[in-house]
Amino acid sequence: MSKTEQDVTVKKSNREDWLNSLPENGRKAFEEAVKMYSASRYEEAHNFYAMALLYSPDDPVILTNMGVLLRAQGKIRAAEECYRRALAIDPDSPGCWTNLGNVLRRLGKLKDAAYCHRKAFKLDKNFIDAYYNFGLTLQDLGKLDEAIKVYDFCLKAKPGDVRISWDRSLALLSKGDLLQGFEAYEYRWYRNDSIRRDFKQPLWDGSPLNGRRILLYSEQGLGDTLQFCRYVAEVANAGGKVILECQKELVSLLSGLEGLAVIVSAGKELPEFDVQAPLLSLPRIMKHDLGSLPSKCPYLTPPSESGFSVHVPPGTNLKVGIVWAGRATHKNDHNRSVEIENFFIFSRVPGVMLYSLQKGEQAVQREKSACGFLLRELASGCDDFGDTAKVLSQLDLVITVDTSVAHLAGALGIPVWVAIPYNSDWRWMRERTDSPWYPSMTLFRQECPGDWEQVFKNMLAVLIKKVRA
Repeated sequence: MSKTEQDVTVKKSNREDWLNSLPENGRKAFEEAVKMYSASRYEEAHNFYAMALLYSPDDPVILTNMGVLLRAQGKIRAAEECYRRALAIDPDSPGCWTNLGNVLRRLGKLKDAAYCHRKAFKLDKNFIDAYYNFGLTLQDLGKLDEAIKVYDFCLKAKPGDVRISWDRSLALLSKGDLLQGFEAYEYRWYRNDSIRRDFKQPLWDGSPLNGRRILLYSEQGLGDTLQFCRYVAEVANAGGKVILECQKELVSLLSGLEGLAVIVSAGKELPEFDVQAPLLSLPRIMKHDLGSLPSKCPYLTPPSESGFSVHVPPGTNLKVGIVWAGRATHKNDHNRSVEIENFFIFSRVPGVMLYSLQKGEQAVQREKSACGFLLRELASGCDDFGDTAKVLSQLDLVITVDTSVAHLAGALGIPVWVAIPYNSDWRWMRERTDSPWYPSMTLFRQECPGDWEQVFKNMLAVLIKKVRA
């Protein structure tokens, strides 16, 4: 899950004289816009804010609120221009400064974003949201210890704040402090985008199971399930009879997990069980740190009846599977996904055959690209992850962005190179080129925000050496 800034809108000014000073039609339009925005009726809100600006084009409050709306609509550049116009009129607005910092962070201009947030809390030393947004920017810059100090400062003013506590947990995990990080990671259950399951059976506390039946269940994305299903064997070794509930796309693949007694597709009726635990709470329950986390791979095996044979053209020395994009609805997809053209650089190496493993809407890039003939299509023949695993097992290398295929290849023990954005997900930590979760994985990181060109050049250089070897 990605980190989320706090934007600041003005719903009703404390200065009634300001509101009353607006032209009557402008005031009414502004008030309607605020109502529509609060109801998430963004198009209507946009129309009302635009109407209000017709009457007061240089009002910084209306401009700021319009900027917040535009950002919510994903119109980042337009939001930036609204904030900059508002600040040209009123340069002493801390709310507008921190909002500008948020859009600059979204655009990868991290140092500029940090400047804006500093400006905001210098103007208002009690502006905790500006400190919080500053902490998020420090985290993206890789200054994790500084970010944690900022979060601690914020939590003194807002004890138990879910947003701040959650992002603090991600910073701890990013620096490799799994014990404290996974303890604080439990704050995920209080977030609006988390759905907590209500079971009459208690949460497992890590005590000996002595044959009791324990339900482990997936709670997030496919990649998370693939990463943490390794804990099935750990829980079985603790004396439990393990029931695993997971996404239907994973059932055929995970059925072969060591220590698994029963597997259930999400949404199906569950068998009887005595205790339960979500998969991503298991590192906390079992008190694992970097030195003790279960890192033995492979822990997954392709089902024998799945998949199909991969055709290998004459002259192929290295079979390389590629994935260039993740799920578009992922909050950090704008940072992690790339265009297919980035991968064509690998076709320059004689003897390398590229195979597309790309699923979803972005798979059409292969057909639209004039160079689509440079790779073979495999993904369309894979109905679930069992099929994908069988196909991967026939390749020599997988090169991918941060997607579920990266986790699958790592769990299968297949060599996998992952292109990692500058502000990477917590599980890839910082600066490392390896992963404590997957011994067969190599991480290629952006040295500057948004700079994928150098990442793929670095990969190409290593690929050429690999082929020559």
